Amino acid sequence: MILRLLLSFLFISSVNAAVTEEGFFVYDSTGESLKILNQHKEISIDHRTRTGFEAYGPKGLGKYLELLNLDHDVLAEMHEDNKNLGDYPTPEEIEKQLKDLVKGNESFVKMFSIGESHEGRKLWALKFSDNVEVDEVEPEVKFIANMHGNEIVGRELMVRLVDELITKYKNNDFSIQDLINNSEVYIIPSMNPDGAAAKRRGNARWSDLNRDFPDFTTNDNTNEIKGREPETKAIMLFQAQRKFSLSANFHGGSVVVNYPWDTHADDAPLTELIVDLSKEYASYNEPMRNSTRFQDGVVNGYRWYHVDGGMQDWSYYWYNDLQVTIELSDHKWPNYSEIPQFYEENKESLIRYLSRVHQGAGFNFPKNPNAKGKVEIKRLKSINNDKEMLLGTYPFSGGEFYKVLPLGKYQYKITLSDGSEHSINALVDFDTTNSNGNYQAL
Repeated sequence: MILRLLLSFLFISSVNAAVTEEGFFVYDSTGESLKILNQHKEISIDHRTRTGFEAYGPKGLGKYLELLNLDHDVLAEMHEDNKNLGDYPTPEEIEKQLKDLVKGNESFVKMFSIGESHEGRKLWALKFSDNVEVDEVEPEVKFIANMHGNEIVGRELMVRLVDELITKYKNNDFSIQDLINNSEVYIIPSMNPDGAAAKRRGNARWSDLNRDFPDFTTNDNTNEIKGREPETKAIMLFQAQRKFSLSANFHGGSVVVNYPWDTHADDAPLTELIVDLSKEYASYNEPMRNSTRFQDGVVNGYRWYHVDGGMQDWSYYWYNDLQVTIELSDHKWPNYSEIPQFYEENKESLIRYLSRVHQGAGFNFPKNPNAKGKVEIKRLKSINNDKEMLLGTYPFSGGEFYKVLPLGKYQYKITLSDGSEHSINALVDFDTTNSNGNYQAL
């Protein structure tokens, strides 16, 4: 009770659930310290290892760790090498790089802002499509990086990926043209430009954006933007306007693909598919594939460490947008000269993951673009599975629906809000040359 009162006093200036003004590595090989700190929503836990974990919180966290007699070191003193920090572009220089890449290629890529950071920096997104100004009936996939400002590798890899997609599309690379012609690809290189500029985890208000989303397992279980950080609001509003069915967000501090749930011990829907997608990403990344910490280079989020308010769980739970979290580098802010090597290690994985958005099936109502309702998806009998299986019932709106699925045959039972019903059968394979054919018009 005394410690709880002291904690309340030390953190009294904190108004947000996850503030990152102080960061420490807590040495803990038994997990006992983790149990204690996990009780406090003010503290963000990150990157658990065999020897301990990272802990972030408002001013006063270090004093609290001392009161608990927990062995710890200041993260800034452990990980930041000032020689590494100066070579990276500023957020403004990243903006110019992206605009220069898009210039002259506006027929298949456009750059636009989805909102602004707390300090007024624009949150830039890029859309790739053969009809870039049209909202086509095609599968939608997105990448988001740099939501933790001091985890910088993802931002740099997204800029290089944008460059590669543009170059290969113009050079008639078949796989890239197929991807862009038959889907809508969105890339947000930096969700937290203020944090990147300050070289810190949180945004300009020190808030941990990956603890700021609605969470279906906590009291913050309503999908509303009120009271959230401007960067979080921007992503939430953007997601609500789109129909993403596959996503990834990029972090640093480990080398692994982390898959949902982060916030709950139960398996997420279609966990087998999620694990397969995660393992495929890792299999083309040699350091990830050969990890001695994570089998096959993947890990379930909750089994690694518990996270409430994370983006991947929010995306999957409320929008049926299958999302994983990809940790790209052991050091969050490595020497800038290492970035080309990181890109080479991830390049094939990035493109293959994007292309997996074609592994799905959907429908649309061309004469009723405002149609909404629900769809019940049942997996049908086949050679590989000897019984039917109900996967679930999903809402849809805006006249269309698409879902990434395991390979197989499916039945969609569609019920519109006016009570009318439709039924279609769909075959999910991986014939990307016919990905538009994965939609059936009704």
